[in-house]
Amino acid sequence: MTKLEEINYYFIIDERSDITPFEQAEIALDQGVKMIQYRRKNASGRVLYEEASRISETCKDRALFIVNDRVDVALAVDADGVHLGQDDLPYRVVRELVADKILGVSTHSVDQAIQAQDMADYIGVGPVHSTDTKQDKWDELGVQGAIDIADSVDVPTAAIGGIEYQDLKPLSKSFDMVCAISSVTQYGDPSENIKKFESIFKKFKEDRP
Repeated sequence: MTKLEEINYYFIIDERSDITPFEQAEIALDQGVKMIQYRRKNASGRVLYEEASRISETCKDRALFIVNDRVDVALAVDADGVHLGQDDLPYRVVRELVADKILGVSTHSVDQAIQAQDMADYIGVGPVHSTDTKQDKWDELGVQGAIDIADSVDVPTAAIGGIEYQDLKPLSKSFDMVCAISSVTQYGDPSENIKKFESIFKKFKEDRP
């Protein structure tokens, strides 16, 4: 089993939250999360660097730290890896830039996933359900649609997009990781929500054949 396959709940920073990105990361780390992605669309390069640098430092020896989109920021703060969308720099080019760092790629169809797996260390699959967190041009896949994509590749996979607790059991049969943003950061206590997603998904993974 690889380090990526050992991850259960994959935490992505929510820039809409009233809690600072660093505080969100600390909460996730305290609940045992093993991978954190820094995603922030509306900030200057300096702010991105300063926030990512601080989070990267606190993640050391505790969790993998992934930067969304910005290869320059990922390299500048010595993050563990970078995550790309379909409209970002070509992942074949980024693979050369990041060398042996982790490369994640968001995919929305079986064809995209199969094309990405030769270069990607893990593949994000979504949106499972529509979500307000990220206004996506891609159609909602549904749980079975997401599972079909995960089953088409041989690298670790992460499900994302409007995921609720009831989705965890079916998703756990095919996915190594699951991401939930709004369900965790926008309703109730983020610490308790993270703890529940981490523990529930871990248990379902351990129970699968």
